[in-house]
Amino acid sequence: MVTLIDRYIFKEWCKAMGVALMLIMGILILEDMYKYLKTFIEKGASLSTLMTYYTFMIPNCFHAILPIAFFMSVLYVLNDMQAHNEVVTLRAAGLTIFRITLSFWCIAALLTVCMLIFNIQILPYAADRIQSIVRSIDYNDQKRRHLTPNAIGMESNLSFYNAKEHRLWFFSQFSLYTYSGTYATVCLLDEQRKEVERINARSVRFDNYRNVWIFNEGKRWIFDKNHYEPARFIAFDEYAIRCDDTPHLMKIANTPLKNLNMNDLKLILKFAPLHHACFFEHRVKYYSILSSPLILFMIVLLAVPFSLTGVRNNPVVGISKAAGLFFCYYIFSSLGRTLGAQGILNPLLAAWLPNTLMLIVGVFLYKQLAPK
Repeated sequence: MVTLIDRYIFKEWCKAMGVALMLIMGILILEDMYKYLKTFIEKGASLSTLMTYYTFMIPNCFHAILPIAFFMSVLYVLNDMQAHNEVVTLRAAGLTIFRITLSFWCIAALLTVCMLIFNIQILPYAADRIQSIVRSIDYNDQKRRHLTPNAIGMESNLSFYNAKEHRLWFFSQFSLYTYSGTYATVCLLDEQRKEVERINARSVRFDNYRNVWIFNEGKRWIFDKNHYEPARFIAFDEYAIRCDDTPHLMKIANTPLKNLNMNDLKLILKFAPLHHACFFEHRVKYYSILSSPLILFMIVLLAVPFSLTGVRNNPVVGISKAAGLFFCYYIFSSLGRTLGAQGILNPLLAAWLPNTLMLIVGVFLYKQLAPK
């Protein structure tokens, strides 16, 4: 049953949470403007394009700042209630600490569910839209400079290895705008990673509608299965193969991990065997995104003992403690990523390491410090 106390606490939390979200979000957007706005304008981006970009920046940043804003708001409200002796009054009325803070536990549960849905559904879409807008600005700028279509979005020395299906690709040059390239080589390997066939072509293009690679003016080299040496070749004017190795997959496989979104990670891991060490860090990040909403429960678990003990009349003290605790949390996260990337820990366990350690610390502090 929702009481007057619960409504009061919820109202105070909403005000603190709103201020924290707007402050942190504003700083992140201003930082992005400082880095990229001048470049976008120089490349001829329109006002509507810029407005769309920064609109999608909000959900793209939201998942990162929500735990921090929630921690700050909970600490502020609890410290403020303690400073005005409201907690003492409620406890004198017979309410336990758990009952007083029940609103925060309910809010944490609701936000956890919303954040999980947000991370799976909304965040990947927003990240995809931002990447699409940035590519569009870049491609339009190259068009404005009168580059030929095949020179737009050009990547040099593009390579990709599909470890699950044993295909190794190399392009001297490849345009991510026209999906065409020059001097392509595809090596087909067996289970022992020995070459059984090779395709060399002067030019190549990808049919995005049929999911087919079309090679022109080249040769197919057939290798001897016993000695793994070229046995014969077949010249061709045009040769097509159907596979799931798309240009987009090749591009994101060579993209720094920090620039990959949830959809990119799922696509990469679909083609990465579990034992493939190159993608351990990708698995850790993927599982970390899925487990990150649970930190909201740990926030309440840590906020209560740090807000209701020690110095009681200064909310800044609680906020400073929050900064220290979050610093520890990110140290644990970095440790987990390192251990997972090196294969010391299973990627799933590495992703859960910071949450598990924070849970242990939180339970200990709650039992030791929280008033009974």
